[in-house]
Amino acid sequence: MPADTAYAGPERRLARPSAGWIGLAALGLAAVGFVTLCPIGLRPHLAGGDQERFWAFLLLGGLVGRAAGRHGLGATAAVVLLAFGLEFAQELAPGRHAALSDALVKALGGAVGVAAAQLSFPLTRWLGRGARGTAPVFNPMPDPKRGRP
Repeated sequence: MPADTAYAGPERRLARPSAGWIGLAALGLAAVGFVTLCPIGLRPHLAGGDQERFWAFLLLGGLVGRAAGRHGLGATAAVVLLAFGLEFAQELAPGRHAALSDALVKALGGAVGVAAAQLSFPLTRWLGRGARGTAPVFNPMPDPKRGRP
């Protein structure tokens, strides 16, 4: 199967991610970039500052992780560099200030998001095998022939 398909069966590591995930990651990047660099009055306030930073970058990391396909290390590096880059850019924006602790919270959230996205690949494959009946399924009822589960 060609490597430019969304899923390449046994050669799935060669598959390219779908345009949908790439588009969602680009929209997430634009939204996080705007909220990070806009004047503080335009920014939505949903929770405490650190919680907002962590969850925003967790979601962005998840989208970038899915858009990156099997390139989780590169996706993690990109999200961490983005966290530090946007935090540094805040120093250039009027009315905003940069803080290393904010960048670390963002980087941690992004790394957790990418990790969750990368775990979704084998989890989806494992759950798909279970639906087809090829994965081992736990049976709590004892086997009468063997006398144990």
